[in-house]
Amino acid sequence: MDIKTAEKFMEKLVKAGKEFGFEECEAAFASENSMSIDILNGEVSSYENSATSSLSFRGLKNGQMGYCSSNILEESSIDFLLRSAMENCEVLNDEDPQFIYCDENNKNLYFSQVTDAYSKNTYKSFSELGLNLEKAILALDSRIDAVDFLTVACSTGPYLIINSKGLHSYRDSDGISIVASARATDEDGSVKSGDHYWIGKDIDNFDIDAFLAKFGEKLLGKMGAKSCKSDNYSVVFKAEAFQQFFMAFFSNFMATPMQRGLSLLADREGETIASSVFTLKEEPMYEKALTKIPFDDEGVLTTAKAIIDKGVFATALYNLKSANKAGRPSSGNGFRGGSNVGELPTNLIVEPGDYTFEGLLEEAGNGIILSDLSGLHAGVNAISGDFSLLCEGYLIENGKKGRPVEQITVAGNFYDVIKSIKSVGNDIINVPSGEGEFFTPSVLVSSLAISGDEE
Repeated sequence: MDIKTAEKFMEKLVKAGKEFGFEECEAAFASENSMSIDILNGEVSSYENSATSSLSFRGLKNGQMGYCSSNILEESSIDFLLRSAMENCEVLNDEDPQFIYCDENNKNLYFSQVTDAYSKNTYKSFSELGLNLEKAILALDSRIDAVDFLTVACSTGPYLIINSKGLHSYRDSDGISIVASARATDEDGSVKSGDHYWIGKDIDNFDIDAFLAKFGEKLLGKMGAKSCKSDNYSVVFKAEAFQQFFMAFFSNFMATPMQRGLSLLADREGETIASSVFTLKEEPMYEKALTKIPFDDEGVLTTAKAIIDKGVFATALYNLKSANKAGRPSSGNGFRGGSNVGELPTNLIVEPGDYTFEGLLEEAGNGIILSDLSGLHAGVNAISGDFSLLCEGYLIENGKKGRPVEQITVAGNFYDVIKSIKSVGNDIINVPSGEGEFFTPSVLVSSLAISGDEE
């Protein structure tokens, strides 16, 4: 369904919702056009070109918010949506006030960021790029056995919200991703695997040489890896590993988990929780971000803010419901997960330091680089902050990158780690995360327990 047809349907649905007995109501429409190809053994192994759309409705009645969603936008769907949402209201018993919102000064919100470059995304351009990339990866080294996974994908789509208070908000986005994974056989017969990714908005900006250099480092750098002795080490988290690690615990910075007793950061805004060299900001309209977000899914304008400011916990992330419970305004982080509205971050930025990656190694002296973490679900207690994770990386010897290490475990507590950040690098990467991206450099942590077996 095109956006104009969807808009007319939503207006009719919202009007019918008021007539049905809802005090306030809201409709949200999301549509996505996507294309992807997979490359395997010198051929395009799969090709998908799809268009999907869905509509969700929520209505307020007697203090309860009922929800329903459908991917069928027809006249007959209106009665189903309204009745299902009303049934939700009748069985729910949420004591906290719920909100359908509209800022009188910002009723019509519009932000489009789809570019002309999206038209370059064709089957021909994707297949040529993918096949050339697979050949180039295999040519990196004779020890590379196969490229097990290589996909080139793109998507674009609008997101429209209309409610009975007069809100009419529209935003859209587009993007491209390239992901590849390969395996190689070491001299001792052990198999190593490595992967790399690229995200962007213009396929012409893809730098195959830079991609191959990073890919080769991440795969071939593992050759000859073995364990190390158990000890407490100075640890440099490479940027990707730090992003994975930090986001495993990020729910602790959201207001709803705090109010439900699921975060140790509840009521600690204004306290020092991290090292003074560590600052984490949220910048929804960050200039370098591929996706910019001027307003959230509740119609609240987003704002730039520090979440951790030089070690001090500056603010949690709030939506309208959790903000009202805390007696404060929403931080503009109300985003939908299905029909329900929770909190999510937009673009997160770890403020870079003055150190290059090599400078962090010199600062560490001796220790371990952590480049890959696994077990981020089973090995993490998001509430307590405790973790025990399998990992891979490299020794740091006399301030230099040493031999690769594997079959080791890193263990500790998230809150102790962020307090022990000694230095922050300037080698920033960006990874899709939440509603936007996570921009982070590598960081040096003074001490972490590493378990291994030197023999």
